[in-house]
Amino acid sequence: MENFKASCTYGMKRRYYRLVVAGCKIWSMVFVLALLAGCTPLLYSVDMKYVPTRTFSKTPGVAGPIVVTVAAFQDRRKIEDKMLIGRVIKADGKRIPVLPKYVKPSNAVTAPVKEFFRLAGYRVTTESPAWDLQESGINKEWGAILVGGSIDELDITCQDSLTITKYTAKVKLTIYFADTLKGKIFHKVTTESSVSLDHILFSEERMEQQLNAALSDAIEKMFEGRDVANIINGIGG
Repeated sequence: MENFKASCTYGMKRRYYRLVVAGCKIWSMVFVLALLAGCTPLLYSVDMKYVPTRTFSKTPGVAGPIVVTVAAFQDRRKIEDKMLIGRVIKADGKRIPVLPKYVKPSNAVTAPVKEFFRLAGYRVTTESPAWDLQESGINKEWGAILVGGSIDELDITCQDSLTITKYTAKVKLTIYFADTLKGKIFHKVTTESSVSLDHILFSEERMEQQLNAALSDAIEKMFEGRDVANIINGIGG
């Protein structure tokens, strides 16, 4: 009889111990999740840059480097806060703003455009002057070719749910090309690109990659067909 009681007591203690351990694990998970939720940042920032997907180069036979000046792009997006380039929407509906890292959106687009021309073999001036995109505002001292434009759309939206994270990036640019010596705009093109990605995890780096992919594609589209490149090479060469 004593052995039976001892056995029952031992069994009850084991079951109680298992329940306590299981309860501690559950509360530990709840605590970690609450801690993570409490650490949600006030904003996210992404480093915008040109990531080449194709190779562009000057027309063979063109003598010497062609000087290209890229004017600061004008931000013409129809939004109140021009610093905003997107948002992360959490599972609870909370919206966290996304900003470009270190610079304003205008500079964040201008720099990648300059990098595109540099990699294509043109000599890009260091300055990015303000240009109103009018022929009357062209300065002959800005180099042979002047490139400017407007940001019509620049957005990265991340829908971060409990099961899947959806990234959507959209970029729309209007780009002007001008002959500074003649003071004439010889080409205008509107390019746009959008990319999307579904992933099980959220990361600031992945959000940055999607926006840069859309931006780079929109930049590269201005040279589609080689017509613009041939005109530039004809003027500068």
